[in-house]
Amino acid sequence: MLDWLGSVAIRKRTATRVELVLTRATAWTGYGLAGAGVWLVTLGMIWALVTGVFVLGLGVLLGTLRRRLVFDREDGLLRSEQVILGIRRRAAIPLFHLRAVVVSARRRGLYVAYVERRIGGQIHLDEARHPAPLLALAEAIAEVAELRLVYDATTRAAASD
Repeated sequence: MLDWLGSVAIRKRTATRVELVLTRATAWTGYGLAGAGVWLVTLGMIWALVTGVFVLGLGVLLGTLRRRLVFDREDGLLRSEQVILGIRRRAAIPLFHLRAVVVSARRRGLYVAYVERRIGGQIHLDEARHPAPLLALAEAIAEVAELRLVYDATTRAAASD
């Protein structure tokens, strides 16, 4: 239902570089939540005050969230930059530390795209109710970074004994 919220989109793409960013819908939704939180706080009731502060905080976090991933084959790096509340976190990961770009099915019809690393945890890219946009994103990354593409969008049935 909320596939567009926090979705990653390709901003720029060349033969040797692909740049991914969060869509503007993320910030707009965050600022909308912050406005709803302010409105709830002004109601003055205890439950509205508590809920309003929570919604306001969530909205400000979501509204200020920025994420940028740049896969650069010429430099041999994945550059990651994330900003929350003005606090910036950067990382540079050599492309040879990455194993594959994966699109897989999860429970309840949700599909997830991530980059599998040789050492360390996965790098979450995006999730959606339909695999097509995730596959296009994964194909672009796999082509530029020269990574293996794993497309496992089959639903798994629980085995009964």
